[in-house]
Amino acid sequence: MFDWGRVWLIAKRELMMRFKQRSYRMTTIVQVVIVALIALAPVLIAKFGPDGGDDDSSASTTTVAVVDEADANLATTLPIYLDAMGEGAGLIEVERVDSVDEARQMIEDGDVDQALVASRNDDGSLVLDLINEDGSATSTDAQRVIAAASTAAMEDRIANSGLSASDIQEVFAAPEITVTTASGETAEEDDGFDVASYVISFIATILIFMAVVLYGQWVATGVVEEKSSRIMEIMVNAATPRDLLAGKVIGIMLAALCQFGPMLLVGGLVFGLNPQIADLMGVDVGEILDVDFGAISATAIGTFLLFFLLGFTLYGSLYAGVGSLVSRQEEVNTAIAPLSTVMFVGYFAAITSLTNPDGLVARITFMFPMTSPFVAVPRVLIGDPSAGEFALAVGLLVLACLGAMWLAGRLYRTGVLMYGQAPSWKSLFRLGRMQSVAR
Repeated sequence: MFDWGRVWLIAKRELMMRFKQRSYRMTTIVQVVIVALIALAPVLIAKFGPDGGDDDSSASTTTVAVVDEADANLATTLPIYLDAMGEGAGLIEVERVDSVDEARQMIEDGDVDQALVASRNDDGSLVLDLINEDGSATSTDAQRVIAAASTAAMEDRIANSGLSASDIQEVFAAPEITVTTASGETAEEDDGFDVASYVISFIATILIFMAVVLYGQWVATGVVEEKSSRIMEIMVNAATPRDLLAGKVIGIMLAALCQFGPMLLVGGLVFGLNPQIADLMGVDVGEILDVDFGAISATAIGTFLLFFLLGFTLYGSLYAGVGSLVSRQEEVNTAIAPLSTVMFVGYFAAITSLTNPDGLVARITFMFPMTSPFVAVPRVLIGDPSAGEFALAVGLLVLACLGAMWLAGRLYRTGVLMYGQAPSWKSLFRLGRMQSVAR
C-alpha cells in the first residue's frame, strides 16, 4: 500500500513547485480575467455590439400609426394581438392618428415607422393599407403588423356576421389535441426543456475535459523532466514508484483545483452580478440572464466533483505511466496520443448526451470508465439514471482508477531504467521481469 506521509511530501513538493513558477501564477491570473470577461459577455455585447450603446428604448421599438376610418377599434385590438405574438412583437407600439396625410407626414418626419390605414369596401369588410418608408412588406415588423391586423380583420368580420361575444370566443378557441404513439398509447407529458441544467451540464463537461487534458499533460511532462534530469533515480531510492506516482498525481490535482477554483468563483460571481452591472451601464441584456443558475443543486456539484477527481486520478495515473516511458519532451505528444483519442471520444459522447441523456450512447459511455467522467454530469443532471446504474458507474470508475495506478506504478518502476531507447512491449516485459527477479 501507500506510505501516505511520503505521498503527501511528494504532493506538497509538486504543489509548491507550481506555486513558485511565474508561468503558473500568470496563467492563473489570465484565466481568471478571461473567465470574468466571458461571464460579462452579455453586458459587453449589449453595450458595445451593433445595437448597443444607446439606453433609449425607442431605438429598438417600432411605432405604428393607426388611421381607423372604418371604426374597427384597431388602435385597441391591434396591440392585444401583437402582444400575443411574443416579446419581439411586443416591441411594436401603436399610436392612433386622425388622417392618412398626417400619418404619411409622421413617417417622413421619422416620428413613426409604419402606418396602418383601415377602411371598408362595399360589403362592409375591412380594407387594410400598410404604409412605410420603403413600401416593402418583407421586414419582420411589417409581417407582424400584417398578421395582427389580419386577425383583427377576421374578428371584425365575424362580429359583423351577427355572432355573439361567446360565439366569437368559441370560434377562436384552440382545439383539444392529444398526442399518442403509433400503437395508440398516450405519450408521457413533457416537462419542458431545462435551460439551466443544459447550460450547467455543458459547462461542466468542458471544464472536466479541459482539466484532464491540460493537467494530465502537466503530469506527463513533469515525469519526463524529472527523468531527463535524473532526479527520478534519486526519488525512487527515497520512495516507492507507487508513492511517487500518487504524490505527483495528487499534487498536480491540487494545483489544478487552485487554478480552477478562482476561475469558477469569479465567473459565477460576475455572472450573478450581470443584472446590476447592466443597470449601471444602462443596457438591456435581454433574456439571456433569465437562466436560473441558482438551480445548480447539490447533486450537480457533487457529481461534478466526484467524477472530476476520479477522472483526473484515472487519466493522471495513465499520463504519469506513459510519461515515464519516454526520455524527451518531443516524444510526449506521440506517447499520449492514444489517451487523447479516448478522451475525445468521451467528450463527443458527452456532447451527444446533452441532447439525448437517456439514449444508448449516453448509457454505454456512462458505464465505461474511460468516458464516464465526461458523460456523468449530462447523464445525471439532464437524464434519469437509476441509483444502481449510478453506483455501478462509480464503482467501475474506482476499480479503473486502482487498476490505472497499479499499471502506472509498474510502468514507473520500469520506465525509470529506460534512457535513450524507444519503449516497446518486449523491452518493458524484459525490464519488468528483471525487477521481479531482483525483488
